[in-house]
Amino acid sequence: MNKDIHILIVDDNLKNLQVVSSSLKEKSYKIAVALDGKSGLEIAEKNNIDLILLDIMMPDMSGFEVCKKLKKLEKTKGIPVIFLTAKTDTDDIVKGFQIGGADYIPKPFKKEELHTRVDNQIQLKLAKDRLKEALKMSDSLLLNTLPADVAEDLKKNGKSIPKEFKDVTVFVSDFVHFTDISLKMQPIKIIDELNEMYTVFDNIMEKHKCERIKTIGDAYLAVCGMPNSDTDHATKITDAAIEIRDYIEKRSKNAEIKWQIRIGIHTGSVVGGIVGIKKYIYDIFGDTVNTAFRVEAASKPMQINISDGTYKLIKNEYNFIERPPEEIKGKGMMTMHFLKSEKLPLCQ
Repeated sequence: MNKDIHILIVDDNLKNLQVVSSSLKEKSYKIAVALDGKSGLEIAEKNNIDLILLDIMMPDMSGFEVCKKLKKLEKTKGIPVIFLTAKTDTDDIVKGFQIGGADYIPKPFKKEELHTRVDNQIQLKLAKDRLKEALKMSDSLLLNTLPADVAEDLKKNGKSIPKEFKDVTVFVSDFVHFTDISLKMQPIKIIDELNEMYTVFDNIMEKHKCERIKTIGDAYLAVCGMPNSDTDHATKITDAAIEIRDYIEKRSKNAEIKWQIRIGIHTGSVVGGIVGIKKYIYDIFGDTVNTAFRVEAASKPMQINISDGTYKLIKNEYNFIERPPEEIKGKGMMTMHFLKSEKLPLCQ
């Protein structure tokens, strides 16, 4: 493992450089050297250095000055610095730690002490790097699960308060005859099919500035207009719906399984918040969500069914197929509209 670790030694004494570098090469570390602070800074900026051994007493730029500059630079601020020096006064030691030094090795040094202190700092840096990568992965997973502002609330405060969003358009879809088709397939095949299609759905939603909320089996729920308000929420999610329908139609032409999709869209207010305290799930609630599911259920294969509320927002932007009012469970008579793919010219 040491052969992948790069150590920079900065010392104006050539003999010291040779002794220290020879000693560390016994441990299979990769060694770079510099005879002055300016050269050391240039090497650290241009290369991936894991540890710096830095002499304090050097002409032109002292080790303390070099360390201060290292800690100000984005590329080098995280590199641990060990001062390798004959200056062992308490004030000097304290100053070294105050400006960001990680350790001191007094001259003359014993080889065993040098190896132990260097090894300790390398192991500590590697542990920090692993933690940083784990945190980066954790953040990535969090952002894949939750909206960005909700994830940020959780990271900062450990909680996120539910919020009401007044103007939101909700998208719901499912696959026609999903249960019948899935009974004839291996479970792993079903998962592969859904994963492939939902990945495309996610990309389309992201492209149109919409937010996927969740999937429930073959049902896909997304919104536009939250957590960031958007005056074009109805248009953007409608454009996404058209692209999703067209994708399924094109995919089915050459696919083994000829999936057909039903889509429903409705606009209103919703409440968004986290469900659970151990396995966080962001969800949306309210009559708007329930109505969107009803509108989807009243759709037809390969059709996008638009509620009258959404229709009023986008009626001048698209072509529609009029539908007679229909009795919807729990909602009474509802007026809905099928959406054609063609978008009206801007001049209309």
